[in-house]
Amino acid sequence: MSAKLVTAHLKKFDKEQRLCLENLRDITRATLPGASEVIKYGIPTFVIEGVPVLGFDGFKGHNSIFPYSGSFNSRLSTELKNYEKTEGSIHFSLTQNFPKALLIKIIKERIAQINESYPKRNGEYLEFYGNGVLKARGKYKGEALHGDWQWFRKNGTIMRSGSFKSGVQAGTWTTYDQAGKVYKVTQF
Repeated sequence: MSAKLVTAHLKKFDKEQRLCLENLRDITRATLPGASEVIKYGIPTFVIEGVPVLGFDGFKGHNSIFPYSGSFNSRLSTELKNYEKTEGSIHFSLTQNFPKALLIKIIKERIAQINESYPKRNGEYLEFYGNGVLKARGKYKGEALHGDWQWFRKNGTIMRSGSFKSGVQAGTWTTYDQAGKVYKVTQF
């Protein structure tokens, strides 16, 4: 699925409502430049590395933002006090744009929440910068880094890669320059 499907989805709304949803989409795109746009559970959604960050859609009486977390709204309860909410959504006007600063704050807080959810039980670990770009990827074994790891710059280029064996650097480690080209190789 792609941005084309999201565009097609938004075309079903009348002009005023569509403009509000497109504004939200544009701000989210600018805030999460590396995110993919998909239709997930029937709604336009921004995902990073397969992880849903934020969904949005229009309805008969309101527009909604979906932070893909039932516990999210409590994280920004003060900022969201004037909005109608359900456990998994934030409702806003059909014809008034959602405030840009608040939307950016929601996205940043959602990224923080995603980062807090790692490592997973299977050891998988992902960490993202505030702009949704992958910062680190690897695995844990117990409490120790284990297996192949990669670290990235804020612009998405690879910075370093290597392996751990029970928390100790092992094998070949590669450092990359700003353009992502091999700069240095070290053996452990």
